[in-house]
Amino acid sequence: MDTKYRQKILALTKEYRKDLDKNDFSHDSNHLLRVEKLAKTIAADEKADMEVVEAACLIFDLARELEDKGIVQDHAEEGVNIARKVLAKINFPVNKIENVCHAIYVHRRSKDRIPETIEAKILRDADYLDAMGATDVTRVIASSLQTEKYKRPIYVDKVFEEGDSDISAIHFMMYQLKHEKHQPENFFTKRGKEIAKDRYLFLRDFVERFVDEWHGKK
Repeated sequence: MDTKYRQKILALTKEYRKDLDKNDFSHDSNHLLRVEKLAKTIAADEKADMEVVEAACLIFDLARELEDKGIVQDHAEEGVNIARKVLAKINFPVNKIENVCHAIYVHRRSKDRIPETIEAKILRDADYLDAMGATDVTRVIASSLQTEKYKRPIYVDKVFEEGDSDISAIHFMMYQLKHEKHQPENFFTKRGKEIAKDRYLFLRDFVERFVDEWHGKK
């Protein structure tokens, strides 16, 4: 379900999405839209505030390209700044703006920020779900071939060891399967856990089959 603010947010953030679409397929504007769809699916089950969820999803990663260029240090912090400006211009409910900003600010688990609202938990779940399953396979391979930042071969014949996440695309997927943020039980919402389990098993089976095919076992 789209809210009355969606098109207004998209119109005011168009230039940010253009920048996202220049370099990295894995974090382009489609990433935001996939996260939005996932988050709305979860939000419907959780009876969360759809206006807050939608706004947070459409803005949370807009500043990633600015971070990659070194213009800002933290795309989540800059995302909060963008959200305040954009939401004020479209007469977004004032009493909901801080909830949107909190969700954007805490979406990065690497910063040890803790989501305290259901909407923030939903955004966190949806963002990490997009880094799992069939979608993740395409994201990792595309980035490995496409970008300088994540450039690496598809696979090298080496048993995975801790610290091997960057030696090939498949090794990065192995790293993801071991990382705590991709374990289904560590997701916040019931629906998030269910989707995560399904995507985790797909990614695990894909990696195992790839390695077997590489060695002529299948």
